[in-house]
Amino acid sequence: MKKLLILLLILAGGWFFFFKDQFSLPTQLPLLKDDIHLSTDAKAMIMMDAEGKILYEKNSKEALPIASMSKMMTQYIVMNAIKNGTISWDHTYTPSQHVQEIVTQSSAVRLGMTDGNHYTVKELFTAMTVNSSNDAAVALAEMVSGTEDAFVHLMNEQAKVFGLKNTTFFNASGLDGDYIGKTVDETNIASARDVATIARHLIDKHPEMLDFTTLTDFRTSNDVQLWNTNLMLNGMPEAMSGIDGLKTGYTDLAGPCFTSTGIFNEKRVFTVVMDVAPDGEDYTTPKFQLTRELIEQVILN
Repeated sequence: MKKLLILLLILAGGWFFFFKDQFSLPTQLPLLKDDIHLSTDAKAMIMMDAEGKILYEKNSKEALPIASMSKMMTQYIVMNAIKNGTISWDHTYTPSQHVQEIVTQSSAVRLGMTDGNHYTVKELFTAMTVNSSNDAAVALAEMVSGTEDAFVHLMNEQAKVFGLKNTTFFNASGLDGDYIGKTVDETNIASARDVATIARHLIDKHPEMLDFTTLTDFRTSNDVQLWNTNLMLNGMPEAMSGIDGLKTGYTDLAGPCFTSTGIFNEKRVFTVVMDVAPDGEDYTTPKFQLTRELIEQVILN
């Protein structure tokens, strides 16, 4: 009887040590931190590493307007087209009537193409990336697919390939639907998680994107200096060491948005902040301040 009792105790102890790691709480929980202190708020936020691990999130699955962050998918498809030989950096473009209509919209960020002039793919791509030029984004869409609508079909097909569940594109630039003659419901939307996933795929497949996203400014063929909308780059007013991209956005429906990427603690991370609360009349600075605080408190703490 005594031997049987000892055997049972041994078996019980073995069972405990075998299963304790499987049922105990992990020593390092995902960093879905409630204890970080942010000076401003956003409707949705996420921080993701290069492998897709979520380090921080808030409301990251809700589909929201994404404004010019849409251009990351445009960049991805244009880069694909360059790599497969559909177009080249030296190919030139003559503005279509559709693109010239964008130029006439005074509040639309644009390269300012004029009838009869020619623009290389590289100039259009640089303008779209650095200055967020909407006419350049549409021009590239036409060069790749013939029409913007055909290009948008590619954008949505690529979203399916990425496994995005809360993303729909209606145009290549990110302008609100009602601003370009469509309905409010025909506005590009995505969740913060989906936007981060697009950014991650973009840099993973096309790391040469960083050659463009790190430019603080560039001069057009008409000798006009255009500045990068990402003020967190080295040498810019909101500079943060490590940041090397990626894409800002703002429309009436989307509010201030920003997708950043950079190397911190020897690892690449991506942040997305959407519909960031302004500071009075300042709709620009808060999205950068919020991004900085997320990086400092989640990664660098």
